[in-house]
Amino acid sequence: MYERAVKLTIKQRMVLECLDWYIKEHGYSPTYRELASELNSTVNSIFKRITILIDRGYVSCVNGKSRTLKVIKRYD
Repeated sequence: MYERAVKLTIKQRMVLECLDWYIKEHGYSPTYRELASELNSTVNSIFKRITILIDRGYVSCVNGKSRTLKVIKRYD
């Protein structure tokens, strides 16, 4: 079997792309507050979108630790 790509909304893709860019630029993952600032959004909406990205297998993190977000796969 093959893995079917799950569609993301534009805002979810923006969070994923910003997260990927930030890690490449700084060498570590951003906080939710830093992502919210970069995307001119709220921390709550970033949290919700990151949770969806984690559930769909695009991002991983270590619970209870800061700056542990990691992009697992990119959206094509």
